[in-house]
Order: sequence, then structure tokens, then C-alpha cells
Amino acid sequence: MGVLALDHFTIRTEQWGKTAEFFEQVVGLSPGPRPDFRFPGCWMYAGGRPLLHIASIVGVDKDLQAYLGEKPGGYGSGALDHVSLRCEGLETVQNRLQSLGIAFRERVIPQIGEHQLFLEDPNGITIEMIFDYVPGTRIVGEAMASLAIGPSAEGR
Repeated sequence: MGVLALDHFTIRTEQWGKTAEFFEQVVGLSPGPRPDFRFPGCWMYAGGRPLLHIASIVGVDKDLQAYLGEKPGGYGSGALDHVSLRCEGLETVQNRLQSLGIAFRERVIPQIGEHQLFLEDPNGITIEMIFDYVPGTRIVGEAMASLAIGPSAEGR
């Protein structure tokens, strides 16, 4: 037995339409088929697979609670720090974020071959988009501090 990959993540939100629009226009996911559940929501696809399940939490929905369990709605990532997506087309995404007026932060970590973008969805959830690092690639968003890579003071 072993984990093969992240299958999907689910966002419960009072603004599922805005959330779907964000993930389509900003992140590049596509809306797709969803089972005929008895509660509103939608599924967003990447590479032909449903990556994001969006569930509406407007009011008290007994069908949603029966399916996903009772949890309070909220804002932000809570105990989950961020969701990370492996992506391609860095310059296209940088330009799209700028044209949409979406604030984002960038970090480059050559040691692990990554160029990272961080942004927040309408629910305050941090989304990380990871691209392959290419030397000389420009930083367009807010530059984040470089990481000190190596043993931490606590680990010594």
C-alpha cells in the first residue's frame, strides 16, 4: 500500500460561484461533470481529472452534512497551511494574474528546481503554484525572502 498522488481537495464555501470563477480564471482549472448530489456545488478539473470539489454551505444543508459531516464554515486555510499545484507556463500565469489584478508572491528555490507563486482564493485559502525553475526567469509578483536551505538551529 502506498500513496500515489493527491486525488482532490474540497472547499466548503458560502461563495461557491466566486470560488469556481477564481479557480477557472486565475488558476486555470475547468468546470466539469459532477455527480447529482443533493447540495449545490461544482467540480473543477485539471488534466481531465476532478482536482477541486466545491461545496456550497449557504444555510444549513442536511444533505451536505450527511455527505461530508458537520463542520463549521470558515475563512482561510485553518490548520491546513496551503494547497500546492504543480503547473506549467509560468510567464503566461504571471501575466494572467497581473491582468486580473490578483496579488501574488514569488519565491525561487534553485536548489530544488522550483519557481513558486503564492496567492489567496476568495475564501482566504493560500494556493501555491509550482513551476520548474529556469535560470534568469523574472520575478513579477512580490518577491519573497530566499530560504536558508540547510540544517536548522533546532536540528543541530
